[in-house]
Amino acid sequence: PSWEKASSDVIESAASEERPIVIYFAGEKENDFTVYGEELRELSDNEAIFIKFDYNADREEDPFAEDSVVPTNPLLSDNPAREYGVPAGSAGTILVCDWYGNKYFQMKSKSKADAIRSMISKVADKVEKEEKSLRKNLEKAQASMEKEDRKNAIKSLLKNFKDGQVGLDAQQESIALYHEIMDAAREELSELTSSGDVDGLKKLAGDMKKTDMEDEVKQ
Repeated sequence: PSWEKASSDVIESAASEERPIVIYFAGEKENDFTVYGEELRELSDNEAIFIKFDYNADREEDPFAEDSVVPTNPLLSDNPAREYGVPAGSAGTILVCDWYGNKYFQMKSKSKADAIRSMISKVADKVEKEEKSLRKNLEKAQASMEKEDRKNAIKSLLKNFKDGQVGLDAQQESIALYHEIMDAAREELSELTSSGDVDGLKKLAGDMKKTDMEDEVKQ
């Protein structure tokens, strides 16, 4: 295949063309010739973007990673193999993802081109289904905010963040709404702290459970 490097430019290109991304994680005993062939070359030229990572046995959590409930793109992380949950060992792994890097299929590295092509053909339907699910939760969050029910709005948004999807329109809108809520909550926290409003701080703490502000409000 025609291999690309994992970068924001490559993802932007894939997204603009809605081309699925095929990611190859080499196994410990594999080399550049494990995934090859004319059929795979045709797939990389016409139907998907192929990205390759050399073998990496490290699966330890990054102690300096930013701790946030908001999902980030595993393809652009410092250790994609860890973030995608790819097992370490002699066998390699192929992931078939959407054009944002969200994983939908996983198979062994020696899978044939027909199997990979079949997975690629199903990605668009997977994206549509995921978008509908995310949109449903987003609309619930928006409806809760219209009722000034911040607590339930956050619960609906956290459902969208749970599976780590990135890039999809409904997810981007969910993230934007979440940040709006957090920004307003931080202003409220400052005001409540200055005025010594204990009851107000307790209510805010209840609303901020499982968010990036949970520990901040408790201090």
